[in-house]
Amino acid sequence: MAFQIGDQVYVPRSLLGLDENDVSPFYRTTVRERQNRSVRVDKPGGTLSDHIATSKITSNFGVLIIRIGDFNEDGLIDPLAKSVLHYCRMLLPSDSVRLIELRTEAELIRLWRDLHGMCHQVVIVGHGSPNGFLFGENNVSPDRLTEIFCAPQPSAKEFISLGCQTGYASFGSAFSRAACVSHFLAPFHSVHGCVASLFTQTFLHERLLATCSAKVAFKHAREDLKGAASFRLWENGTLTAGPT
Repeated sequence: MAFQIGDQVYVPRSLLGLDENDVSPFYRTTVRERQNRSVRVDKPGGTLSDHIATSKITSNFGVLIIRIGDFNEDGLIDPLAKSVLHYCRMLLPSDSVRLIELRTEAELIRLWRDLHGMCHQVVIVGHGSPNGFLFGENNVSPDRLTEIFCAPQPSAKEFISLGCQTGYASFGSAFSRAACVSHFLAPFHSVHGCVASLFTQTFLHERLLATCSAKVAFKHAREDLKGAASFRLWENGTLTAGPT
């Protein structure tokens, strides 16, 4: 992204020599100088930072967690969605994180239309299969999901599916070809809720705070966590990382 002088940006506090143990590990500040692919920003007290690579900063970010399921999902779906929510609330500013709970396709259409602009990462929590997600008693196919997610013509998002077996080609290849999807991460097999939650948290930490690329963040999350080996990464219909 091409940042301009005067832009408001978020910088990891560690890059500014600030205490990382704040409410958020990011510091909101202003770009004051720009040189090629680096910038200098305001530090507390009115001094300027050293040059920081533009790949290490962002003007905005957001995580939308979509919890799909019946009203009573106390055993898995609810705690899984809320564990990701609570982690994201510690990682990002509070207005950059949102959890929506729904049961029907119509609810997803309405809520996505209103909220797609606030997020760069989308975490889908629900009962999945190689053929789609279960909305109430109805299976919604990956082709139908791409129609829904692409309808408002949003910017491309990184989608993280925590639905079992949604990493199969029948789902992952089809879904990742959509213009609204930049990357699609999903488990190839059934996955335990603890593993799914930790995988998501590790990926978001590496992606947002460590400022790794999506592929490197995926690699770290998959390799560093026991039980996460079945996760796959799809890009534009092609399996680019994970088990074949």
